[in-house]
Amino acid sequence: MKKLMVLLVVLAFSLPMFALKVAVVDMQKVWGQSKEIKVEKKKMEKMLASSQAELKKKEAAIKKLQERAQKEGPMATQEAKQAMAQEYQQKMMELQKLYQEKQALLQDKDVKAQAAFVEKVKKVAMKIAIKKGYDVVFAREGLLYVEDKFDITKAVIQAVNR
Repeated sequence: MKKLMVLLVVLAFSLPMFALKVAVVDMQKVWGQSKEIKVEKKKMEKMLASSQAELKKKEAAIKKLQERAQKEGPMATQEAKQAMAQEYQQKMMELQKLYQEKQALLQDKDVKAQAAFVEKVKKVAMKIAIKKGYDVVFAREGLLYVEDKFDITKAVIQAVNR
């Protein structure tokens, strides 16, 4: 029993030597205040607007085709009706394919931009942590409570925006 008590006392006095110096970064705040992300959002909005314009043109062409089919349909031969139906189906498939391609392109670009930004923030946070002597840096979002004195978010935002 005495050995256990001695061991506990030794551990209690040696724990401060092994204490980690911890920092946190509020990733949402970094994301929201990043100049780079604001520029990237504008690029994505332009790409989205361009894609939407292209899709609207295709939709307008399909609508014209429908109107033509309604106008000429009652008087058209069976072969002409069939040709119009096939053309309509082909245009609809092209529209769906284009929509899926544009959506995939935008999503892929967004995912890659986010991943690159997170990597950049990680590197910046690591440099700040090393410079200030921190042993560990956590994302604030995953923690229930952290004192503000451990928060290096402002320094990360400043470094990211340089």
